[in-house]
Amino acid sequence: MSSRNIAVQKTVYDALMHEKRPGESFTSLLRRLLEQREGLEELYGSWGGGPRRAAGERTRRARARREVGR
Repeated sequence: MSSRNIAVQKTVYDALMHEKRPGESFTSLLRRLLEQREGLEELYGSWGGGPRRAAGERTRRARARREVGR
């Protein structure tokens, strides 16, 4: 298995250390966090479209208001 070094800010390192379980490697920690994120992405939109949809609606309304004002 090959490896790579990455540089992170101290605050990020500290946050990762806080998330890391006893005996867990950083590789395992990052894999676990990525898998959790992927699981959450599957649920996106399940509750009425989520924040992106709401933001899109606000953008459309703002554009419509600008068009009326011209």
